[in-house]
Amino acid sequence: MTRFILKRLAGLVPILFGISVLVFLILHLVPGDPVLIMLGTNATDESVRVLREQLGLNQPLAVQYGKWIFHLLQGDFGTSVHTGNAILPEIVQRFGVTLQLTVLASLIGWIVAIPVGMVSAVKSGSVTDVTGRVAALLGISVPNFAVGTLLLLVFSLYIGWFPPMDFVNVWDDPAAALQKLILPAVTMGIVMAAGVMRMTRSTFLETLSKDFIRTARAKGASEWKILFAHAFRNSAIPIVTIAGMQFGYLLGGSVIVEQLFSIPGLGQYILDGIHQRDYPVVQGGVLFVALVFVLINLAVDIVYSLIDPRIKY
Repeated sequence: MTRFILKRLAGLVPILFGISVLVFLILHLVPGDPVLIMLGTNATDESVRVLREQLGLNQPLAVQYGKWIFHLLQGDFGTSVHTGNAILPEIVQRFGVTLQLTVLASLIGWIVAIPVGMVSAVKSGSVTDVTGRVAALLGISVPNFAVGTLLLLVFSLYIGWFPPMDFVNVWDDPAAALQKLILPAVTMGIVMAAGVMRMTRSTFLETLSKDFIRTARAKGASEWKILFAHAFRNSAIPIVTIAGMQFGYLLGGSVIVEQLFSIPGLGQYILDGIHQRDYPVVQGGVLFVALVFVLINLAVDIVYSLIDPRIKY
């Protein structure tokens, strides 16, 4: 297992390097000058030149990239051009907020999707199956911002169950944190539930048609044992794949939901950096999200090997 994990970790290095190059080049090729944004359009040429030199933006792109990577390898994500604050503590703090939201959304999605997908597969062609598939199709088709806006209007504005309030950390006040996070978590969990439910249903349908399931039934095994001891384990790898990928997507793609519900997460932090052309913030934030995403993929690979030990060979 140790050798398996080390090989996977070695394969992450070129991926992260490629991501860092793409992020750096895209940011510096996008129109917009952070110096002019900071000083305003009425700034003199001399003040623009001085600030550009202070920020190192007058150097060639290759030199800027080399310095960024050199400091990055030492654990230094740099400082914000706009605020002058260190970026890594901000990223870690905001990532904690996004992680709380993503974990709650994932739990909601998995708790709903896996049982519904299993029931839909067992009762294939029934009214229950058709209802589940239609609900999953709607969950995939309707965008996050539309679902979030509707939930805000109904449960916050009209009914008043979840009044708007500032973000509360789950470790400080779990009840208040749940009240603040439940609507955005449901908004994100609907999309996750739709994808996981469809994958669970299709995988279970295929597994239930296998010879070993018919053999287990012929031997008199109970339906519960067939579903959980035989079908579920043999269907787990595709389900774990889609669940792990969507968990990573939620971590990096929660910016719209965070903006809608005023949650000070990592997505909101990166979005503010984009608006302000704060290169170090965006570069550090995107690379951090990419690192978390590839580590989640590594964790999924490890789970594969635990489900089926043949994979690590």
